[in-house]
Amino acid sequence: LPPGKYLKIDVTDTGAGMDEMTVERIFEPFFSRRADGVRGTGLGLSITYSIIEEHHGTIDVKSAPGKGAEFTITLPLHGDE
Repeated sequence: LPPGKYLKIDVTDTGAGMDEMTVERIFEPFFSRRADGVRGTGLGLSITYSIIEEHHGTIDVKSAPGKGAEFTITLPLHGDE
């Protein structure tokens, strides 16, 4: 990211975590690994990624099986406030 002021948001969970292959694909449209029988579109994280990118921010994820997941969102601040 270029120099400037940013807002950083960390979201973590203590869930099952994800393997490396899943982490590499979670922002792809229609990608889903749901095993609980709940039907979804697989668009949630891809839309989130697009919105953050449109605002010149970033979203990163760290996860490992059995370790939960940590999402870090960084968005540029605009103006003097």
